[in-house]
Amino acid sequence: MSQIVRTWLGFAAIGAGLVHLALVISSPLPIAAVVLLLGVTEIAWGVATFARESVPTPRVAGVVAIAPLVAWSLLVVVATMLDAAWLAASLPLLPMAVASILELFVAAVLATHLRRVRNAGGTATVPALPSAGRYLVGLMAGALLVGALTTPALAATEAGRYAQPHGSHDADLVPPEDGGSGTLTGIRLPEHGDH
Repeated sequence: MSQIVRTWLGFAAIGAGLVHLALVISSPLPIAAVVLLLGVTEIAWGVATFARESVPTPRVAGVVAIAPLVAWSLLVVVATMLDAAWLAASLPLLPMAVASILELFVAAVLATHLRRVRNAGGTATVPALPSAGRYLVGLMAGALLVGALTTPALAATEAGRYAQPHGSHDADLVPPEDGGSGTLTGIRLPEHGDH
């Protein structure tokens, strides 16, 4: 697997993990625990993919990439059968759809990689390293695409709805000069109703 594709896998896993972590807040406790574990696992695997020269545990990662999709589908079916719309609504469509797209990308790339390894007799050929310019363009393209997908997905979560908009902080948020004592007295935080 090329170094560029491996970094794309890392970006996709980290993006899906961030979306899953943002969904923890609005989910019922059992679902929140599963989504939390999934998000932490995806981020750890994504970081490991960046750090290593080969993809860590590709078979297990492929199964883990597909499992949330299957679980989400089953949750929607069960919520429909039980007429419990609140259960399906705890995992909003846009964030779950974006996480699913990223997970499907990871699963498809890993399945292709594993098929190539199997057809090559169990040994993967190591592709030549890309030039620095090609690697940086590939790295930037992957980062921009995952960022463009995950940003609206994160904004559509409960955490995103109550996030402080950029540029809306005012002077009241800055601690007054107190001679360096480091206390935070005198700060007036903006009102955040609905919390």
